Amino acid sequence: MKILFITRKYPPKVGGMENYSYGLINNMSCDKHIIALRRSQFHLIWFLPYSFLKSLFLFWRVDIIYLCDALLAPMGYLLKIITRKPVFVTAHGLDVTYKKFYYQKINRPFLKRMDRVFAVSQNTVEECVKRGVKRKKCKFVPNGVDAPVQEKKYTKKDLEKFLDISLDNKKMLLSVGRLIPRKGVEWFISDVIERLPSEVIYVIAGEGPKREEIEHAVHNRGLENRVFIVGRVNDDQREMLFQTSDIFVMPNIRVDGDVEGFGIVAIEAAIQGLPVVASNIEGINDAIIEGHNGFLVETGNAQAFEEKLRNLLLETDLESLSKKVAEYTRFNYSWEHVSNIYQKEFQLWEKKE
Repeated sequence: MKILFITRKYPPKVGGMENYSYGLINNMSCDKHIIALRRSQFHLIWFLPYSFLKSLFLFWRVDIIYLCDALLAPMGYLLKIITRKPVFVTAHGLDVTYKKFYYQKINRPFLKRMDRVFAVSQNTVEECVKRGVKRKKCKFVPNGVDAPVQEKKYTKKDLEKFLDISLDNKKMLLSVGRLIPRKGVEWFISDVIERLPSEVIYVIAGEGPKREEIEHAVHNRGLENRVFIVGRVNDDQREMLFQTSDIFVMPNIRVDGDVEGFGIVAIEAAIQGLPVVASNIEGINDAIIEGHNGFLVETGNAQAFEEKLRNLLLETDLESLSKKVAEYTRFNYSWEHVSNIYQKEFQLWEKKE
């Protein structure tokens, strides 16, 4: 099978969709042609016409045209009409629900005309159906993550050096991601941290428009010795945080028009053996399976978060839980497993045709 992959988000740029595109493309066993934007989204202005023209040059060599996100659906439809090739797309969440009127007006009609729509969560499937995509065209396939290639290599001493504090008798919660409203970090600091034992600290890795407000929440509550905002981290630092924290928290809140398509960072943490406590909303409940790789809590419920975290930190054998979490996540969410699902779907299509 020969596939043309088109993606507007690809390394060396960093992000969840970049990781998705790279993981899927590089784990597919097929003859591949790749058209990828490896720069900022500002460059879409030339990338879209370039990728369209290059696709017309390559289409006779491929069996399927694959779009790595739904924003590309209008171009995909034009390619479908001109080349008569089937066009598949993966929908991630925000690329479907983005609220701007002009985006919905332009994108919705073309998304409906894709031959197959893969969605990274059941919630995203439902959002596609709401916008007129036939349910039989939709297929839920979770995001994948790379399984660790070696055993844990970082210790609490590495974490102490990174944070420049002593971690004697401390328990550490971790959040990683862009600091935007739906991530719920400011709410978690304001409503949950002070409910937890004083030996619990909270580390936040990431940058974004909410950083200043989050810093103000920390300062206003006098939590400078318990909450640490470390900003953007590199791959090694991120891995170190995953390997040396006790629990990963994803306290998302609802924000109109901005959904969590899947919650890939939770799976990246879980595959390292880090148990996850997350809000039970949107695509997160397809990433976190209760009792297997983490625990789901009612969004915005401070008492529920407190009770679950207390139970895990004070009454649970975290070492045994860590092994269980890593094993389950590796089996169900590694790119080896997820790419096989895509492979089978493509083969079924080929047989049907």
